Parts: sequence; C-alpha cells; structure tokens
Amino acid sequence: MVNITEASQLWDIAQARVCEVIVGILCGGMMMMILPSSSDATALLTALKNMHARLLEHASLLWRPETTDAIRAAHEGVIGQILTMNLLRIQAFWSHYRFRQQNARLNALLHQQLRMTSVISSLRRMLLNWPSPPDATREILEQLLTALASSQTDVYTVARIISPLRPTNVTDYRHIAFWQRLRYFCRLYLQSSQELHRLQSGVDDHARLPRTSGLARHTDNAEAMWSGLRTFCTLMMIGAWSIASQWDAGANALTLAAISCVLYSAVAAPFKSLSLLMRTLVLLSLFSFVVKFGLMVHTISDLWQFLLFLFPLLATMQLLKLQMPKFAALWGQLIVFMGSFIAVTNPPVYDFADFLNDNLAKIVGVALAWLAFAILRPGSDARKSRRHIRALRRDFVDQLSRHPTLSESEFESLTYHHVSQLSNSQDALARRWLLRWGVVLLNCSHVVWQLRDWESRSDPLSPSVRVRDNCISLLRGVMSERGVQQKSLAATLEELQRICDSLARHHQPAARELAAIVWRLYCSLSQLEQAPPQGTLAS
Repeated sequence: MVNITEASQLWDIAQARVCEVIVGILCGGMMMMILPSSSDATALLTALKNMHARLLEHASLLWRPETTDAIRAAHEGVIGQILTMNLLRIQAFWSHYRFRQQNARLNALLHQQLRMTSVISSLRRMLLNWPSPPDATREILEQLLTALASSQTDVYTVARIISPLRPTNVTDYRHIAFWQRLRYFCRLYLQSSQELHRLQSGVDDHARLPRTSGLARHTDNAEAMWSGLRTFCTLMMIGAWSIASQWDAGANALTLAAISCVLYSAVAAPFKSLSLLMRTLVLLSLFSFVVKFGLMVHTISDLWQFLLFLFPLLATMQLLKLQMPKFAALWGQLIVFMGSFIAVTNPPVYDFADFLNDNLAKIVGVALAWLAFAILRPGSDARKSRRHIRALRRDFVDQLSRHPTLSESEFESLTYHHVSQLSNSQDALARRWLLRWGVVLLNCSHVVWQLRDWESRSDPLSPSVRVRDNCISLLRGVMSERGVQQKSLAATLEELQRICDSLARHHQPAARELAAIVWRLYCSLSQLEQAPPQGTLAS
C-alpha cells in the first residue's frame, strides 16, 4: 500500500477491509447461533441469582439510620452490576436459542431489579424523614429480609411477618406511605423470584409477558466529539509525518496510536493506562530482542521447537498474572501484545534494522497518543458530572409533561445509566452529586407517575385530582434544566407539608392515601436542601 497512488485502488482496498470486518462479525454471530454456548447462559443465570440475593443485603445496609460513604459506594455498585447484566443478556441472546425466546422475561427481570433498587432507596429516605417510627421496625425488617432469602417464602409468610407494621392510626400518613411502599417491595421481590424460577426451569410461557423494552442508554455527545477530534488529529499528524518522511513503519505507529486513542478515551485515568502500555512495549522490545537474536537464531529452526518454547512461556505468564494481582494489568498486556513482537515469517528473516524500526514505530505511536491526551485533555469528572446532571434534569422536566417521551421504566434505566458513567471516577464530589440527583429525580418521577394515575377514572373536579395537579405544578415551578432554586424549594416543601397535614384530616380514605404519596414527594425533594449554590457542581 505504500507505493499505491491511484485513488480507485485505495478505495477498493478500503472497501475490502470494511467488508472483511462486516463479514467477520456476521460469521461470528452466525456461528454463535448455530453452535450455541452454554457458558454465557450460565453466567447470566448466576449473575441474576447473585443480584437477586444481593438486593436483600443492600436493603439491610440502606435501611440503617447512618449515612456513610460505604452506603453510597454500595448503591453505585448495585446499579453498575445490574447494568452489566444487560451486556450478559446480549451475549446470551446471541449464543443461546432459549434465551432469544426468553428475551422479554430477561428485560422484565432487569427492569424489576432496577425498580427494587429504587424502592429500597425510597424506603431509606422515608425512614430518615420519619420522626417516630414504631419501635420494632428494624427487627421486623430484618426478619422480613431473612424470610425473603428463602425460596420457600410465599405471600402469606410475608404478610404474617409485616402485619405488626400495619398502620393503626388512619391519620398517620407517614406510616401509611411506608407501609404501602414496603408491601410494593415485597410484591416486586416475590414476582422477581417467580420469574427467575421460570427462567431457570425453562418454562416457555413468554406470552404472559408484555413486550418489554431493553434498558435505555445515553451517549455523551460532547465527550464523544472531543475524543473523535483527538483521534483524528493524532492520526493525521502521524500519517502526514509518515508520508513526508517516507517511513515504511508508519503503519505500525498509526495502528498503535489509533488503538490507544479509541481504547483509552473512555478510561477514567488515560495517562496511567498509556504509561502502562508504554512500559509493556518497552519490556516486550527488550524481551523480543533476546528471544529473536539470542535464542531463535541459534536454537529454534522448526515450528515444533517454537511451540515447545511458547506454550510454557504463556502458561508461566498467565500463572504470574494470577499470583500477582497488583501487576495483573501489566502481565495481561504482555500476553496480548507478545505475539506481534516475536512473530516471524516463513522462512524467518532476522534483520536488526527492521526489528528496531518496527518496535520503535509502535513505541512512537503510543507516545504520540500520550501527547495527544496531554494537549487535548479529556473533560474533567466535574464537567462530565454537570453534563449528566443537566441531562437528568432535562429528562425529568419531560416526565412532568402530559405526554412524556420516556415511560417510567425507560426513565429509570436511563437515570441509572447516567449515574453509572462516573462509577470509576476519582472525584468523590462529582460522583456523590450525580448519584444524589439521580436518586432524587428518580424518586420524584415515581411519585409523579403515581399521581398521574391517581383516581384517573374519578371526577376530574374532585379535590384529590386538584391536589394532584397542584403537586405536579409545584414540581414544574421548582425544577428546571438549569437546576433548583433554594427559595422556591423551601416554599415548595412548606406547601407539600401543608398539603399532607390538610389531607390527613380529611374524612375520605382516598385523601389520606394521597397524603402518603405527597409525603413521599416531600421526602425526595428534601434531600436537595443542602445542595451547593448555583454555579457549583450540583447546580
């Protein structure tokens, strides 16, 4: 390709390379469908069962009165694991016919696990805002979680355990709200247990489930465009340098630079990863020099001798990777890139100048990628957090409209996807406020959907419907894409508290149930009272 000058020949080669990639992907997918693998299905089922059990441990942790960084880290970990299982679902979908038939059930299970995570967080917020819960609340909750961990537990067992928490005072809207949400969590968990059992047993009753969409995702377009610009500038610079200097090893530099720019654009610490890759290439250059010009030239002349040397070497490196977790990333990269350094032709050619030129090109490609990341630096975690928070608030404002674009489950999965984008960030403040905004807006959206469905078949002029519309209008007044006004927030919280107290004294049971829903909205919004002022991270 170095001496090609005709544009048509370059176009034909580019088309051939693209077709190679497309055909390879299609053949791989077809082989996965023809020769299904049970490993992906087993991994997905194991992950679903482990997460189902972990949700109970997570509930036990979050329903404690204290607030620590461990609780926030655990919440982020649960969210990240559920979203990771969506990737396992995609792998199982392509590798196993039965899971293609059960795709609706898998999507429903993932949505249920996200919903249970939201309900656990909502119950925690109510417990923290409940001034005088019953004395035995903590003991009953622990007993409930222990019972739910057993596969023999049914709805009657759960009802018997939580019956002491049933509200006795009909005007205590806090108790009613907690009771209703706890029953909802129990119902969700038991339904999820049944669906998981049907999935494991292979029961083909997918007709019972409605069509369920997959988990929603969000692309940070600003960061993606910035990464694309960085990659384009790097490749243009290396390509121009290679053409101007007629460097025949420029293709190696281009390859390593492109891999580095694309691979490390989504890494939390790209400079650390690039430095590790640079160390890997330098070590492999020295190692391959010793192997090629010290061992292979004098000793190895047949393929079986080369394989006899290569197999123990790879096995030893893999064992060292397992025994040295601190250097596992280094050993992994040494194993991956070693093949391109010690590869030989048939018949072998041992030219030291070509060897030095090729290895130098690979190191220069990574070094120029490192320079590109230093000049066109990725956005800071604080800036990324602000973008995600603005996107969350924009989607939440859409949830307040009469005909929202996203359904309740779609907004929930999209919110958790936003929160998971900074899971590896070193900026604790950025992670904390992204998680807090996500939890607050998600809890508020659940209340909004419940208010929207409240007595939809009743008289639209009834007081309950007017209260519902008033609560939604209060949210529209306090929340916008730019943030929340502290003065408006304080006035809204006072108005919501007044509505709760007023509805609690109403003679109709429906009004008292509405007071419980409004109090949940109060608990969710009160978490923003300590938000930083406008112009800072959380604004």
